[in-house]
Amino acid sequence: MPTFSYEIREQGGDLRRGTTQGESAEAVARELRSQGYFVVTVESAPRPKPALAEAFRRHVLAPVFYPVSSKSRAMFYSSLRALMQSGMSVNEAMGTLGKRTRNRTLAHAATEMADEAVRGRPMTSVMRRYPSAFPQIALAAMEAGEQSGLIEATAEQLAKYFDRSFELEQTYRWQTFYPKMLLIALILIPSVKTLFFSGFGAWLSVVLGQAVPLLLAIAVVWYGWRLLAQIPVLKKAIDRVKLSLPWFGSLSRRLSTARWARALSMLLRAGVPIHRSLVVASSAAGNAAMEDALTQEANRVLRGQTVAEALGESKVLPDMALDMIATAERSGSFEDALERIADYYESETDVGGKQTAIAVGIVFYLIVAAAIGFMVISFWSGYFSQYDSLLNP
Repeated sequence: MPTFSYEIREQGGDLRRGTTQGESAEAVARELRSQGYFVVTVESAPRPKPALAEAFRRHVLAPVFYPVSSKSRAMFYSSLRALMQSGMSVNEAMGTLGKRTRNRTLAHAATEMADEAVRGRPMTSVMRRYPSAFPQIALAAMEAGEQSGLIEATAEQLAKYFDRSFELEQTYRWQTFYPKMLLIALILIPSVKTLFFSGFGAWLSVVLGQAVPLLLAIAVVWYGWRLLAQIPVLKKAIDRVKLSLPWFGSLSRRLSTARWARALSMLLRAGVPIHRSLVVASSAAGNAAMEDALTQEANRVLRGQTVAEALGESKVLPDMALDMIATAERSGSFEDALERIADYYESETDVGGKQTAIAVGIVFYLIVAAAIGFMVISFWSGYFSQYDSLLNP
């Protein structure tokens, strides 16, 4: 029996979308009208895409070409909480988000969630289909929220978590802004003499001739790198090298520790069991090598060891973090201690990031100064050579 997608208005005026099976569009419309709905449209539902192609799109292409930012996730969960607090059902809230959310991946997922909610299925059944939009931490927290009936509270926790992630991303962008500007200057400065001696048109032609191939090369390298980073073995090897680098490795470890602690605190507050929280929070660390070590040692908690003892075997978390966790387990303030750990290491990472940005900025500044000096020396050397040849033919 064919499948049809429909759009109807309920008696209260709310618009609802969904899919159903029927002999024809007319038969489906008659059935919906008999249930008291005003039928807006009924049309044949598109055929489902091949499983392999759809899996490739969602798991490989979407994370690279259609990424979902922390800001989009924070706004999505914040809007979900606000809509449900206003009295909307999950179906109505997701239908509204599907129409209002700007991010295409989240909008498609919300529309599917609305359809699944009509059939009585949980949101997490759709979230699993979009791993690039809903990481493991969001999936685990929402599963706990659906099981406990506290979806609004879970959405609030997730909104706060991704808000904080967005703040960290903005801090990183601000810290790297000056070096980026100097890099652009380094690219443009060699063409300045063309602007002065040949005019704007010639200068623009030179800049485009240099910039377009460079931008294409950067794009190929960037997207190629992101595609390769989807390969687990390669990603783990790269992240292990990151941790071993002097200075940058320490920054990477502190930042990953902060992310892990923040995620673990949020999951525990959402009601996720401790072992499941430890496994999922490991994936939020943002470092595959740390994730693998922390996940392996999380099973020790099931055998009766404390969290501090189990994670101490991983050898990837800083000693101070383990000491604070051990103290918190004895005092009963585990989630609060994790928040303090996250705050502390985020602060340390912020300071280290600023120091790194200043150092990189100085290096780029010296390179730009050397380039300008070379141009000035070359110009005057050529000028005096010509002048000397005129005087001494």
